[in-house]
This record gives sequence, structure tokens and C-alpha cells, in this order.
Amino acid sequence: MNLVNLITICSFVAVVLIGVMVLTVQDMRNHQPHARIRTRMQQSFTAQVVRAKEGGKRDIDLFKVSKKDNLASRWFGPKLVRLKTVAGARGMKIVVGAALAGELVALIMTHFMPLPDFAIPLLILGLPVLALVQAYRFLVERFRKRFLDGFPDVIDLIVRAVRAGVPVTQVIGSAASECPEPLRTEFKLMSDSLQVGLDLEEVLAVAVRRIEIADFSFFCVCLLLQRETGGQLGETLENLAGIVRTRREIRMKTKALTGEARITTKILAAIPVVIMLSMYFANHDYLMVLFDTQAGHKLLTFAVISIVMGVVVISKMSKLDTSR
Repeated sequence: MNLVNLITICSFVAVVLIGVMVLTVQDMRNHQPHARIRTRMQQSFTAQVVRAKEGGKRDIDLFKVSKKDNLASRWFGPKLVRLKTVAGARGMKIVVGAALAGELVALIMTHFMPLPDFAIPLLILGLPVLALVQAYRFLVERFRKRFLDGFPDVIDLIVRAVRAGVPVTQVIGSAASECPEPLRTEFKLMSDSLQVGLDLEEVLAVAVRRIEIADFSFFCVCLLLQRETGGQLGETLENLAGIVRTRREIRMKTKALTGEARITTKILAAIPVVIMLSMYFANHDYLMVLFDTQAGHKLLTFAVISIVMGVVVISKMSKLDTSR
């Protein structure tokens, strides 16, 4: 066997192994609880979305102009719509500002830190992307927390109105004027869509795709099931309000249980800074060796990398996923 055949066989085996690994990771992600919930919610509204596309030829997002579809639009389009939902017009400014701040920090680090040549382009390109992703996640988590804080009270308002004999389509408009942000904006969009003649099923399908919160998806499923099968909607929504409150209590309890680890992470990250500031005022010349010599620069670089890696590992270990 010559060298060409050996390289060909090794390349083929490597491609097969990479493909198997990608499929395995994708299968594991699809079986995660949040992925299963998202799949069930999408399946619940499949019929309504298909009927909406066949009947009115409207885009699933009622507030987005349809353009020529390509790979970039399929990837960035939902992200931009999600960003507009969770942060409004300021969302893009916040994300872009975070990316620019990350780029500035990367340039400062590459100028003052003795990094290897291969790490400089990775840092310049990777740190802005990391800052952008973290800003996006922060906005999404803030929106989810604010939405879930007031959502049980909105369900209670709808329950009282339904028991008084008010139709659900009118209750949604009334709730839009009574609930706080961001619930007010989302229910106002739903109410406006219903007033222009759109069907409740299509409006709920669009809202589920726009908000992407499991508790709100449960609410929409309850409304659709009651519309198709009948039954006591007030009792069903009252039980749902209790479930939403219980889930919120579980999230708060989880945050309290992980509070010690989170505080420990902040203290460990602050200790080196406090020690260096103390040494700066106590013995300035002793500390400046780290900043004035090549060996000191290397020590500072290794220290910063070690602290960042340690903080990330501790944060991952102490964080419990309560988003679903």
C-alpha cells in the first residue's frame, strides 16, 4: 500500500468518524428536555401554521417583510426577530455595543499581553463574538424573567374575565392594557392581530414562535384545546396559573441553593485584583516588576487565563438550567 492510498483511507475514516460524532451530538441535543418541549410546542401548532400558509400565503412572522430566503437569512432572521422581541429597538444597539466593547478589550489585550502569534487573531475575532453572544443571552434571560414574573397574574385576570362570560379574544385585548411590560407589548400585538381579522389559532402560533417560553406555550395549547374540545376554560387556566407559579418558585429556590457557589466565584475572581491593588499602594516597586519585565508579562498572562478558566468552570458547575 502506497502513501496515497493510505492517506485516502485515513481521510475517509476521519470523515466517517466526524460525521458519526456530529450525528451523535445532534441526537443528544434533540433529546434534551428543552429541545423536547420546543418540538412538542411546534408540533402542536403545525396544522395551524400549514393552513395559514396555504390560505393567506402569509409569513409565519406577521411583522416581518418576506425577502429572498438564503442561508444567512434563515440563520440570522429568527435571531434578529427574537432580539427585537426581547429588547425592542434598543436590542441591536446593546448587542453591537457589547461587540465593540469586546473588540476594544481584545485590542488592548493584544497590545499589552505577550500572547503567541496564533492567539492574536483568535482573540481579535473571538472576543467580540463572545461578547455579542453573551449580550444576546442576557437580553433573552431578562425578557424571560420579566415575562414569567407577571404571567401568572395575567392568567388570573383572564380566568376571572372568562368566568364572567367575556370571550377570550376580547380578554386578550383587556389584558394588554392591565399587565406590565413586556407582557403588555406581546398581548397588544396579539390583540391587534385579532382585531384585523386573523384567526386565534394563527395568532397563537405566531406568538409561540415569537416569545419562545414554555409556560406561554402551555397557555396557548390550553386555549386551542378548549376551542376544539370544549370544557371549563376557567378551571384549566386556574390550574395552569398554579403550575406557572410552582415553576417560578422552583427557579427561585434553585437560585437560592446555588447562591453560595455564585458568591464564591465572585470572591475568588476579586481576590487577585484586591491583592494587586493593596500591593500597589503598599510596595509600588515590588509590584511593578510584573508590568516592567517580560517575565512579569508572561506571569500576568498566565494568571489572567487561569482565573478566567477557573471562573468559567465554577460558573458552569454551579449553574442549573431552569430556563425550561
